[in-house]
Amino acid sequence: MVFILISYIGVIPDYEAIRITLKSSLRQKYERILDGTSVRGHRKFLNDIYTDLYIVEDETGGVIHEHEIMQAEASTRRFTTEETPITCSDIFKLPSDPSRRNRKVLTMGIAGVGKTVSVNKFILDWAEGKHNQEIDFIFPLPFRELNSVKDKTYSLTELLYECLEDPAELKSLPDGDGKVMFIFDGLDECRFPLDFTEKEKVKKINHKTSVGRLITNLLKANLLPSVLIWITSRPAAAHQIPRDYIDQVTEVRGFSDKQKEDYFRKYNGKDQDMAKDMISHIKKSRSLHIMCHIPVFCWISATVLQPMLATDTSEELPTTLTGMYIQFLIFQANRMKEKEEAKNINPMRKQDKAEHIIMKLGKLAFLQLEKGNLIFYKEDLRECGINISEGSVHSGVCTQIFSREQGVCKTVVFSFVHLSVQEFLAAVFVFLSHRKKKKNQLYPNTVVNRCKWLFKTTEAFNESAIDKALESENGHLDLFLRFLLGLLLQSNQRLLKELLPQTVIRAVSVEKTVDYNKKKLNKNISSDRSINLLYCLNELKDDSLLNEIQNYLGSGRLSTENLSSAQWSALVFVLLMSEETQEKFELNKYRGSDEGLKRLLPVLKNTKRALLAGCKLTVQSCETVAPVLQSRNCPLRELDLSNNDLQDSGVKLLCSGLKNPHCKLEMLRLAGCKLTGQSCGAVASVLQSVNCPLRELDLSNNDLQDSGVKMLCVELENPHCKLEILRSVLDLTLDPNTVNTLLSLSEENRKVTRVREKQSYHDHPERFDYWSQVMCREGLTGCCYWETERGGVNAGISVTYKGIRRKGQSDDCVFGNNEKSWSLLCYGNCYSARHNKQVTDIPAPPSHIHRVGVYLDWSSGTVSFYNVSSDTHTLTHIHTFHSTFTEPLYAGFYVYGSSVSLCQIK
Repeated sequence: MVFILISYIGVIPDYEAIRITLKSSLRQKYERILDGTSVRGHRKFLNDIYTDLYIVEDETGGVIHEHEIMQAEASTRRFTTEETPITCSDIFKLPSDPSRRNRKVLTMGIAGVGKTVSVNKFILDWAEGKHNQEIDFIFPLPFRELNSVKDKTYSLTELLYECLEDPAELKSLPDGDGKVMFIFDGLDECRFPLDFTEKEKVKKINHKTSVGRLITNLLKANLLPSVLIWITSRPAAAHQIPRDYIDQVTEVRGFSDKQKEDYFRKYNGKDQDMAKDMISHIKKSRSLHIMCHIPVFCWISATVLQPMLATDTSEELPTTLTGMYIQFLIFQANRMKEKEEAKNINPMRKQDKAEHIIMKLGKLAFLQLEKGNLIFYKEDLRECGINISEGSVHSGVCTQIFSREQGVCKTVVFSFVHLSVQEFLAAVFVFLSHRKKKKNQLYPNTVVNRCKWLFKTTEAFNESAIDKALESENGHLDLFLRFLLGLLLQSNQRLLKELLPQTVIRAVSVEKTVDYNKKKLNKNISSDRSINLLYCLNELKDDSLLNEIQNYLGSGRLSTENLSSAQWSALVFVLLMSEETQEKFELNKYRGSDEGLKRLLPVLKNTKRALLAGCKLTVQSCETVAPVLQSRNCPLRELDLSNNDLQDSGVKLLCSGLKNPHCKLEMLRLAGCKLTGQSCGAVASVLQSVNCPLRELDLSNNDLQDSGVKMLCVELENPHCKLEILRSVLDLTLDPNTVNTLLSLSEENRKVTRVREKQSYHDHPERFDYWSQVMCREGLTGCCYWETERGGVNAGISVTYKGIRRKGQSDDCVFGNNEKSWSLLCYGNCYSARHNKQVTDIPAPPSHIHRVGVYLDWSSGTVSFYNVSSDTHTLTHIHTFHSTFTEPLYAGFYVYGSSVSLCQIK
């Protein structure tokens, strides 16, 4: 990089000249990006193919332990309309006030999800004069390049001089807020310590110290306190920087479904028919469609599918990950073959060379996978017998799967284009090592491995691989295992032989491996590992478990079936893939019990609305739910636990989860859960928390008593309380603006009576001007229960949308005679249910009862009516309406020759 920094002693630096030179240099560096189809240089202009990524504000706590592919699969369920995506160019702007900026931003994202591309786009837009022109200087300093100078000491100006290859030192930087920006890309690749507890302060840009101290002092604002700092990291490494030194955390989630399609359209340019075919094929395979959430996998898929779709061939398009990655490697090998044919290289030598390179790269991939490394240096390559001087690691087949970069700090860095490519090559290496030498690379240098007869059969080798992967707490071998088992299929072995002609194809029965997989699914393993084993079955093209569950779901027998652990895992897998359960999960549809909730916990973790009302849940389920509320990535916004035996002890457990800063729950319903005033104390402590996100809380139909309600009301005045709706008792009131003039209101608008003389109500557009009807004030959603008492013979007890007609003699205005209302008509001791003029007659109860209870479950689309006995307060079901409610409902009454009162529930 050519970068001229001019500074004269005693003369103010010509910052504008330096800025112009820097922009030119950065534009040349970042205007192109690696692409799989360009013929010369394999690079395309970034602006031609860049597709916006889904970036949102986020927060994390501690180390993320799950495998990144599992994170990717979970992330596909987290593209919600409730979040506002952040444009790459606006990464420093405050969402609440775009005119102001954050100084220090940490952006997280799994490998290959687009963090570095976002950085490149930000720099390129600045260099081209498009965005963020108020910044004078941007200095990109990737961690992978800073690693090469980790043992040296520098001043900040010397480090810039060293890394930016400037012939003259920059002895000062411009003053002013946000005039200078440093970008530290790839915190997860950092191989030197960042010690934020160290007390040494570096305040001058000419002060010499270690690279780690320079970075920590920049973040602590000891050094250049007005600069902007952008750090990117994989989630597992993000905890290295304390949140006290970060103003905003953002997350790159990759491509949403729409952005995936946008990518394929841009990739194919004018050939939109090709783009359409690609999108159609990807959608047919759930595993491929999920992986396309990662931009790098979109590129891999496009690289494979474009030539296959362009030729009239009978070759089957890949539908599994293993098939896709073998085809990707074949494509790169064919490119190598085309290039070297011009050099008249002996065909046998070419085959030997390809196998030689792939096996060595596979060994490197496997050894570094076990260490958790994605970035390699010369010493790592030498360990695997790779001689970087021979050029084999950066030519031909390797140019697209293994990159060699010489960064601005003059260090050579190597990496695979994505973690999944590394895991695939590692699987190929381990598979071929066993196939050729009966050696199990998963157990190197052990007595067990020396006894090769233990792993002589393929089945025994596969079982050992499954066991090894299940031992991992963070699942770092999950995707590796999918690839390894996928290579068992003869169709994939034939493709592998095309790539490596010396590979021997052996007819291997996968039935024993499938059975062993299912056996493990019936063991007590974590949900993440069980889901991965189901993906492994998908790679083996065995869908028997999933078909069993689909049949149960279709037949309606699921709730009564005695499911095995493997079938439970399959049910979880099916529900996690369902768009319906991502929006709304109703436990009663599957198994309403503590055990059912525990089994289906992964589904609860990945839904926006969890409807668990009336599922016979106890305190045990509160123990299950509380950790979910604390989960960093949980999308849960609405939780309905009404009409369960949770008691005060259960609510206290829930409150521990509600207090967690990661909890995003906005609506909580605990109506009818046998709670007392003790629960109010626990809830009150939640409401006073600064981080509490609750907007609506339903505690109705519980014995809270006045003291408990008062405790809650005190917290409503707390400035930190965000609660907008609190239902402690459902105290409904009749609306005087709606009441007909032949009806009289009394008892603080809780009783309505039919009278002979017209009442002197003022005109109002919401008043019923002909029919003897009245509505309540309160709009109802969620789960609500109230009771009414008739003081005469005839009455109608109803729920209605606010938009019901009020004027005129048409019977469309009457509750139950239109599509906007649902009504129970009471004639003496007889009932009829009416909706949209459809009438259902109901047999009379054995005794004359005047009190009726109404239970509305708005989310489930039901409103139920019950006879309420006067002595025992026992509820006897009368009728339930089933519908889909689209707006709040209001209680309403038709009164003729009688009175109706809203009752106090004791």
